[in-house]
Amino acid sequence: MTPRKQTDPAIVSLAVALGLTTLAFIIAKTGRDALFFQGSGGLLQLPLIYINIAGAALPLALLFVKAMKIWGARSARVGILLFAAMVLTGAAPFLKPGESTLLLAVFMFIPAIFGIIFASLWLLASDIFENVEKREAARAFSKIGAATLAGGMLGGLIAKGLAPYLDAKWMIFLGAIMIAGVAALVRQIHQRFPTNIGTKQADEPKNRFGFLVPLSNRYARTLLFIAMTGALAGLLIDFQFYAAATSANMGSQGNANFFANFYILLNFSSLLLQLFATPTIQDKVGLRGGLMVLPFALIGGATFATAAATALSLSVLRVTEGGLRSSVHRSIWEQAFIPVAPTQRSSVKIAVDGIAARIAEAFGALAILIWLKRAGQDGKIPMPLDTSWMTWVLLITVAVWLLITQTLRAQVRKEPVESTPAPAVDIDCERFPDQCPCTTELGKGIA
Repeated sequence: MTPRKQTDPAIVSLAVALGLTTLAFIIAKTGRDALFFQGSGGLLQLPLIYINIAGAALPLALLFVKAMKIWGARSARVGILLFAAMVLTGAAPFLKPGESTLLLAVFMFIPAIFGIIFASLWLLASDIFENVEKREAARAFSKIGAATLAGGMLGGLIAKGLAPYLDAKWMIFLGAIMIAGVAALVRQIHQRFPTNIGTKQADEPKNRFGFLVPLSNRYARTLLFIAMTGALAGLLIDFQFYAAATSANMGSQGNANFFANFYILLNFSSLLLQLFATPTIQDKVGLRGGLMVLPFALIGGATFATAAATALSLSVLRVTEGGLRSSVHRSIWEQAFIPVAPTQRSSVKIAVDGIAARIAEAFGALAILIWLKRAGQDGKIPMPLDTSWMTWVLLITVAVWLLITQTLRAQVRKEPVESTPAPAVDIDCERFPDQCPCTTELGKGIA
């Protein structure tokens, strides 16, 4: 057992690194959104961006894995941080509001690259706490996770304070400079805390990686359908939120202030839920009940948005979705993969979260794009944009989501995966340490 005195310095170092990364991410995203959503041009390109990010998610992850195999995980981690800092620092001074190829590329680059950065930093945490007693490791990851959300809330406050005085493109530049600082900090962490991950190939059973594994098992198929319906619901909420922000026509500074306020509320609500609600919910209702919290909340939020149909109601719906998904839902969702056989868990995880969810988003984005093309006149979208039909589609999607989730517990108890006994999912289960509920969600997708 590792004494607490030896783990505390690692907790502080990783908490600072991930907190600063989240802070930089929120500041850069605030600047990005403020520039992009001026006029209807950015909104028209948004479905194409969803599709492009969905198509690029898997290749980017595989390229980073390849880089880790060639140069080592620690060198690749510092390299990806420096690469992100250099690209954003070089591009930021030339960004202008409205439609431009460079702004479009930066808009997609920020969530894509930060998704890899967050995953890499949490893999570093897994490395450092590899041999730490489980209860102590859980304490460490809980504190580090809270630090990431606190960093996001602080990032929103900083962006809000800078909005009246700083052009939005310089927020992206500031975020890039902070990421360069994080790279230096991570290099020091590497030097101070040696790796605990040895060569395990001889001890691990050989297992062919297959993306069709989830289709061969009923429980894994259920996870796949839950991920697809949840991703589609999130995309519909996301698009309506951005459509409402675009319709307001607030200008660059107004957009920056609006998005800063949003990210403050999102991270603050996620932090409160992560600290106080998640443990209680899991203890009281178990895994299946915990996975139904988010869709139940979305039914109420979507009903309110349908009745009110205002920018405020859509913002409340987006904060509700983002806050619950980043805390309660993501924490419990990671535990749903525990009944999957260890030799298949990685392939199922990537197929469900990395492929199936992105496919659902791509189909949803394609439907929105076709609708926008029909609604637009001469390449221009009539504003304000009536997205009320999306709320009804959202309600149907969430209802299907709940029906699928309802069948989850029975399948776990009746159908063990291969020869590995399936544990009862309503007991306390440990999260995978490299799957931070908050930063996994913050780094994915557009918002």
